[in-house]
Amino acid sequence: MARMTLCLAILAALATPAAAQTGRVYGSLTDPSGAVLPAVEVRALLRDANGETVRSVLTDAKGSYQMEGLTPGEWTVTASLPGFETATRRQTIQTGDSVEWSPMLELGMIQETITITTDPADAPAPRARTVNVAPPPPPPASAPPGVVRVGGNIKPPQKVVHVSPVYPADAAAQGVGGVVILSAVIGTDGTVHDVTSLRSPNESLTQAASNAIIAWEFTPTLLNGSPIQTRMTATFNFQNK
Repeated sequence: MARMTLCLAILAALATPAAAQTGRVYGSLTDPSGAVLPAVEVRALLRDANGETVRSVLTDAKGSYQMEGLTPGEWTVTASLPGFETATRRQTIQTGDSVEWSPMLELGMIQETITITTDPADAPAPRARTVNVAPPPPPPASAPPGVVRVGGNIKPPQKVVHVSPVYPADAAAQGVGGVVILSAVIGTDGTVHDVTSLRSPNESLTQAASNAIIAWEFTPTLLNGSPIQTRMTATFNFQNK
């Protein structure tokens, strides 16, 4: 018995320094409504002289995770779930560190691409509307106190009104074309606002694209049954034929 006790003491003494030489990252993940996100992959990557080290865990039913045994170094930690933007953090881990990282995952960005030409055959059709779109359901009731509210349920927006840009006459006459990229926000009522130019070769093309996008309408994006604003990028390819 004395020999077995001695062996266990030696093993414990050997394990303690090894554990103390590493760190950990822990936390919980939520969506923009504050609901927890289970089954999210949290991944940590370390690149050093020994190559690449990758660790990966999934959040539990309460949206929580723990990643133990991270060796000292600069780790890149990411959290990813389909339909959401990937959250990223660069974190230096020292011996014995216990770092909390609890990001809120933002909704993924909606992307649209439109091609506009000077060819008369490609002239934009009149304002087009899709009808018979079901109204959004009422928002879900709040969870009772002490009950964990699980999130991550996304219903993407659908475009119900589309307006194509008109190729500006001055740009067409000067042979000007190119790509205009705009960012915007789809509001909780489905209308588009906060339009910003990210890239453009010509002010007339920017104005034509902006006039079109501001007239678009969508069904609201639903997160866990409730309308929520969504970011959007739209790429307008003006081709002067």
